[in-house]
Amino acid sequence: MAALDAERTEQTHDSMDLAEFGYEPELRRAIGPLASFAVAFSMISVSTGVFALFSGPFTTVGGWGIWLWLPVALGLMCICGVYSHVAARIPLTGYAYQWNSRLVGRHYGWFTGWMCWLAFVTGTASVAVTISNVFAPEFWHAPTKANVVLLAGIVTGVALVLNLISIRATAVVNNFGVSFELAGSLVAAAVLFIGAIFFFNHSEGLSALWQSGPVGGGTVNLTAVGLAALLPVFVLLGWEGAADLAEETKDPRRSTPYAMLRANWVSIFTSIVMIIAFAIAIPHGIPAMINQPENPLFYIFHQQVGTAAVTALKVFVFIAMFSALLANMAVGTRMTFSLARDRMVPASSALAWVNPRTQTPMVAIVLVAAMSFGVNFFSTGIENRVVSITAVCYYGTYALTTGAALWAHRRGHLPETYPGGFGLGRWLVPLAVVGIVFAIIIVIDQTVPGVNHVTAEYTGGALLVGALWWLLYLRRRLNAGQAGIARPDNVGS
Repeated sequence: MAALDAERTEQTHDSMDLAEFGYEPELRRAIGPLASFAVAFSMISVSTGVFALFSGPFTTVGGWGIWLWLPVALGLMCICGVYSHVAARIPLTGYAYQWNSRLVGRHYGWFTGWMCWLAFVTGTASVAVTISNVFAPEFWHAPTKANVVLLAGIVTGVALVLNLISIRATAVVNNFGVSFELAGSLVAAAVLFIGAIFFFNHSEGLSALWQSGPVGGGTVNLTAVGLAALLPVFVLLGWEGAADLAEETKDPRRSTPYAMLRANWVSIFTSIVMIIAFAIAIPHGIPAMINQPENPLFYIFHQQVGTAAVTALKVFVFIAMFSALLANMAVGTRMTFSLARDRMVPASSALAWVNPRTQTPMVAIVLVAAMSFGVNFFSTGIENRVVSITAVCYYGTYALTTGAALWAHRRGHLPETYPGGFGLGRWLVPLAVVGIVFAIIIVIDQTVPGVNHVTAEYTGGALLVGALWWLLYLRRRLNAGQAGIARPDNVGS
């Protein structure tokens, strides 16, 4: 009884906190600290990124490209620190749109929210197409682009059904998936480490970590380094999904900041250990790994450990990737809901509708699933194209949001959190500056080189749609107070 009373008191406090920002509680608060961490970790999804892009450094600069993880992880942690600082102060669903609208202004909030929405939708698509590219050979001997798109559509449909049931069902499956991913990744890495040291007699060993020069030849330049960096850049994305589910999280001011920080630390450690273990265990030379038809990591595990072991690994990886798909779809729908609730997008009434029984935004979920399938259909399932667009939109959002936090701090507009709540203190400014510079470098790297011009065109076109909507319709409604965030006056109070 005491525990039940405590939970009711906490829910009442959360509802009152939400009301101070001008909103009524509509979504179910079913996410505790562990589930919040699980959402952030699943959004990062070490397995999804590593299994999709492991061979990237070897084909562009050589094995030493693995160490690009270190500067990327450092830059990302600076951004995460700033995000955690703001999450403890503005615990609202639709985080980037809500934060930036309140810290800078409603118009700025729209552009950031639109870019973040694009990141979440293409992120959902990229996870679906990664699952398809990795596992399509299990269903077709020589899968075509149509086969890849079909399988991506099927897994997207299953994720849609689970998200429609409830956030609690999604959280349960996601928690299960995170446990599998952590256990599977670390066990696989341990097996390969021990084997490479004591048993494997035809592995690359530590030399793989320092090998220089791309497989197949070519020049190592800034463009090649940027392509090699896509592995850590893409893997270490999405951890802010915990902040986007703030209105479904219990005591989000306390839970969310630490969920994001812990998810990043665990993911950085797990991914580095996993990549090093697979790299030193590469059999028969790096060119042989690159030129064989199987997924490189499945190939390594199959050659070194055997058929039964690689089958078990495939099960672990599929569950981890599917959990990432669930989490990406969940956060994408909550950004859609937040924008629609404030009448920022077409068909706002429908997209903001919450099913009273499941307490989930049903129409928004369907839209995100449909858009995800559409992205993969029109890109014909080309994984790198979708991944690059996702990275640009994510890092563009990081730059704009971290910049907004710095702007608000300088002007004294950052709201306070509870006594003893998470805060960076005097570290906020230097971390924000480093984070902004880092995010801008990544955006330039993923758009300016000639090899990335298609990414720039796709992303630019999507951003132009948002700009036209603002120019032709939304701008007037924002100026008239007919759209935009509720209670902007509470910021800085």
